[in-house]
Amino acid sequence: MPLDLDELEQRIIGVLIEKELTVPDGYPLTVNALVAGCNQKSNRDPVMTVEDYEVEGALRSLMDKDWVTRQESHGGRAMRYAHEVRQQLGVEKPALAILSELLCRGPQAPGYLKTRASRMSHFDGPHAVEEALRALADRPVPYVEEMPKAPRERGRRWRHLLGKTKASAEPASDEHVEPTVPAAPPPPVPAQPDLEQRVARLEEEVRELRERLGM
Repeated sequence: MPLDLDELEQRIIGVLIEKELTVPDGYPLTVNALVAGCNQKSNRDPVMTVEDYEVEGALRSLMDKDWVTRQESHGGRAMRYAHEVRQQLGVEKPALAILSELLCRGPQAPGYLKTRASRMSHFDGPHAVEEALRALADRPVPYVEEMPKAPRERGRRWRHLLGKTKASAEPASDEHVEPTVPAAPPPPVPAQPDLEQRVARLEEEVRELRERLGM
């Protein structure tokens, strides 16, 4: 079971799972439906722009790896494609929903995953997603892993291990560079007490002195 899906293959598997669980009447998917799902602007990170021939090439690769099967369309001419994730990984619907989100949107914290994956599967309680994640991570061959906590993150994110991604190839650095803050201007030097009065008195004494000298 090769866990070496490239980025387009990951997106295709994520889309196939998503559409099976959210719009089952349209599943399995045609190439055109897969292209639209891969290029979808919502619920995708990163946003992709792929062509038909790229998806067709990725589908051939996925069929060679036994991740996808091709099915004849009943009464239609277009070929349709279905994923084989259940058979490949031995997981059920809640885990499928979580994997679909990680494949389509990249690393996420359990709180975000619960909100987003709930459209595909029901989860009992707020800790159900984290429990499912830990079960996937505890497999003999882990399917997900918890990432190091990045600066300014409240909680740790999780990522899938079904193939390399930019996030998994380049983990977030723990180094944090503080933004440059302009130095505040120095506070004004307070005037000495009674300075103005002393100057005025000196000026008055000088004036009187000049009058005496006839200047």
